[in-house]
Amino acid sequence: MEESMTLNVGIELIDKKKKRKNVQPSLAKVKLHSFKPLKENKDEDSDYEDEVYFSKLQNYSGTETTNLSEPHVNQVSKQNKVLDFKASDFKQITPVEEVVFSSEYFKDVSHIHPYMVQNLEQNFEVTQMTTVQKLSLPVLLSGKDALIRSQTGSGKTLAYALPIIESLQKIRPKISRSDGIKALVILPTRELALQSYECFLKLVKSFAWLVPGMLVGGEKRKSEKARLRKGINILVGTPGRLIDHAQHTKSLVLDSVQWLILDEADMLLDMGYEKDVASILSILEDQRSKSFDSSTRHQTVLLSATMTAQVEKLAGLALVSPVAINASSSNEDELVVPKSLVQSFVILPPKQRLVTLAIFIIQKLQKRYKKMLVFMATQAMVDYHIELFSTVLKTITSTKFMKLHGNMEQHERTEVFKSFRQAEIGVLMCTDVAARGLDLPSVDWIVQYTGPATPADYVHRVGRTARINNEGFSVLFLLDSESQFVTKLRQKRIKLTEVDHSELIENWRSLLSGDKNSKLKSWANNGEELMEGVQKLQEEFETAVVEQKGLHALATQAYTSWVRFYATYPRESREVYNFKHLHLGHHAKCFALQDPPSTIGKERHQGFKNNSAKSFEKPAPPKRRATQSAVVGEFESGLKPMKKKKKTEPAKVVNKQKSFRIKK
Repeated sequence: MEESMTLNVGIELIDKKKKRKNVQPSLAKVKLHSFKPLKENKDEDSDYEDEVYFSKLQNYSGTETTNLSEPHVNQVSKQNKVLDFKASDFKQITPVEEVVFSSEYFKDVSHIHPYMVQNLEQNFEVTQMTTVQKLSLPVLLSGKDALIRSQTGSGKTLAYALPIIESLQKIRPKISRSDGIKALVILPTRELALQSYECFLKLVKSFAWLVPGMLVGGEKRKSEKARLRKGINILVGTPGRLIDHAQHTKSLVLDSVQWLILDEADMLLDMGYEKDVASILSILEDQRSKSFDSSTRHQTVLLSATMTAQVEKLAGLALVSPVAINASSSNEDELVVPKSLVQSFVILPPKQRLVTLAIFIIQKLQKRYKKMLVFMATQAMVDYHIELFSTVLKTITSTKFMKLHGNMEQHERTEVFKSFRQAEIGVLMCTDVAARGLDLPSVDWIVQYTGPATPADYVHRVGRTARINNEGFSVLFLLDSESQFVTKLRQKRIKLTEVDHSELIENWRSLLSGDKNSKLKSWANNGEELMEGVQKLQEEFETAVVEQKGLHALATQAYTSWVRFYATYPRESREVYNFKHLHLGHHAKCFALQDPPSTIGKERHQGFKNNSAKSFEKPAPPKRRATQSAVVGEFESGLKPMKKKKKTEPAKVVNKQKSFRIKK
């Protein structure tokens, strides 16, 4: 393979002795076991964080072509079996369907207070129950533990929040703040906790004596402790912060908890919260055993959109004689997506991914579509693409680009979350921190720019659209070597339609001709071929990266974080996402980088040698003047240092010694 390259980022060659001079090691001889897995940020969310430093990125060889119009040939795919897609294969797939709405209404349920029915109609604009709500309400109101499985966007939050409020408002005498925490709701991310907390705030409007509260990371512990001392009846929180307060805050008492909700249980486990959840369960049991009413036990509800072996294991630990509620007719190894979701995928060469994403966003938002989510692998990728698109595309579209990932300050995340929910038009670029449970109204498109690790992750991502029977669309960007992921989805009875690359960019010329920017408009008026216009957009991206040093730094960080992310896909996913199949030079182009991979990994220490990145070079140390005083160390006398003695001039030595006499 002529245009091969090797990435040396904590990777060893299997046999260094065989490495000969002027011979490039093959990608097939690279082993990835020396990579340390990316550490998950256990402060309430994790999305494969990318704050990992790359020490080396070198040994690049081969002549790099820059013309995007040339056909892309994947050398690896010639040597490996690649999925051959046929339209007839997809017609044979029968997706699992779940009827979202039932035929029953909240007003017909005798256990629900009339005030609550009125509240649901006014504040939630709902009168009809969904299937999961219809199945869950009788079970939860009867006091039984439950294991609930339902597709995303089916109303699971209301399915457990409504029984909690109904059971607590019936207690007489009425409970107050001083009665302590009666319901504990645990969710994996801050955004999910905020969403659930806001749901409770609306529900208690009919019963003002019930007080919801929230504990999440990113806020000051002092203010949270003050809220706990004041009194909370329904506590919504994330595992890390709950454990912190349970161990260090005396006012957090859980001996009177009647409800325990574990929402998005599969995500809790994926993020490594299994031990934290077990600790919370242990604290609950320990405090309950020491209370006056130790005979009663809290009611536990576990909810998940997917049912894995880990979720079942957690259910065995947390639930007692639970009732299993499955809103669909699917088996445990099958996945459910909304019926109103139109799913597609496109196979792209690496060098055309960036421009295709830009054109796709512009096209869709200039039509009737208003909101779009773009999922990326790492935080650095989100930061870079937000800055790049906001800089280059500002003359083409007025769409506002927003970002959401786990490394943002809590107030920033909350502001973005609320702003995007309220916005009429916008693009939210995010990591998987936004992939679970979030209810983002009126999202039309889900774009998965980097592939999900598992089919379950795919389902959670696309579940941000087509919620509650609304129309939604999704597209999955894949490399030729990643096409086997579609087979994995088919095995889960998920049906996708392949979209040709040309269909995504066919309207590019019409968009350019109507643009106000003279440079972009000239591309369409000069009679150039479509791919030449696409090439010019790629050149615009690359020019911006070269000319703006800050943007170049973001591009480099995004590229290196993506390479590290790709090399650390879970073992079970490496059949699809095989690091050895990557052409790193081509992938540098999809980050608008003109630098060869051999220089990209060195910039943080050595800086760039080209003129576009002089700001990254280490500043030269200042020249010491002859009269500059010496630096005085901790254990030095503070006297001037003696000059070296010269054997030929003994008299001068005596004079120097006199100069060091200390006057009394």
